[in-house]
Amino acid sequence: MDKVKLGFVGCGFMGQLIHLPNFLQSEQCEVVALADLRFELAKKVAAHHHIPKVYASDLEMAKDKEVTAVAAISTEARNPELAVHLLSAGKHVYVEKPMAGSAAAAREMVEAAKKAGKILMIAYMKRCDTGVLKAKEIVDELRQSGELGRITYARGHCFGGDWVCGPQGKLIKSDEPYPGLAAARPEWLPEQWGQSFGGFTNVYSHNINLMRFFLGEPDGVASALLNRGSSLVAFDYGSFLASLEGGGMSAHRWDEHLAIYFERGSVTVYTPPPLCRNEPARVVLYRSGEVKELTEPFAAPDWAFRREAEHFLECVRQNREPVSSGADSAKDIELIEEVFRKGITTSQA
Repeated sequence: MDKVKLGFVGCGFMGQLIHLPNFLQSEQCEVVALADLRFELAKKVAAHHHIPKVYASDLEMAKDKEVTAVAAISTEARNPELAVHLLSAGKHVYVEKPMAGSAAAAREMVEAAKKAGKILMIAYMKRCDTGVLKAKEIVDELRQSGELGRITYARGHCFGGDWVCGPQGKLIKSDEPYPGLAAARPEWLPEQWGQSFGGFTNVYSHNINLMRFFLGEPDGVASALLNRGSSLVAFDYGSFLASLEGGGMSAHRWDEHLAIYFERGSVTVYTPPPLCRNEPARVVLYRSGEVKELTEPFAAPDWAFRREAEHFLECVRQNREPVSSGADSAKDIELIEEVFRKGITTSQA
């Protein structure tokens, strides 16, 4: 198949310095159009990268018949409108996580992709991390072989820290005001919980998505403690529990991991700072048999953000479902709503 004719939406920090360079450098696509609500900024960025066509909105880009796929880097508030417009215009679509501010909006995006017969991918880059994929292979083998027994517990942990990990390049700017967007949240959510919901969704959707990638779908949310400067959520997996502990810390490092405990050992995945290039997740395997053994299987160095861009383009060219499809990723938003229903009830008890 010929190169994908790609349109790109979004000239903010993540768009300009993280996502756009990966698509520009790919041999699988040609970036033929750029759009941003800040039109002067879009023109500057397009000129810098020699992108031939510039639009003031995704609505204009949607009419461009040359564009077959669009990478739209915006917020969960705009993602549903962006995706539905572009999918309905016959474009394959790639958007940042979280995909939406409510499960209802996420389902609308999934339905639009299904109706259009086009790919909708959510940019959960951790699923493309070579270290994460190495750990997933190990966990799948252990579950199938029963070598370490059954899973007894899993723990997701995210306390943040330095996620940028150094300079990422020069950001092109304009004097145009940043487009104001109303916060996105479920209709049922009390207004005073809106900020907490938005913060939780933006940060911990990654951790919930990664938990589901390794463990599959939980039966539900067993408990949730929220809005205390930290959070603690327990997911019910039937024969075991999986917890997610979240908080904040000012640190020189990135403090995040997923630990999966078996009866006779464990697998722990230490995910790197998100913007740290060519550093895969660290994987530690512990066996507690007759001979105790601690090993650290290494994965090939690569950058998850680059790999997810290539994955999207491969899926478009081969017409196959991405590893983080819209249909799969909508389950994260559904679970987060369940977390907040449980957390709000607990806080009122």
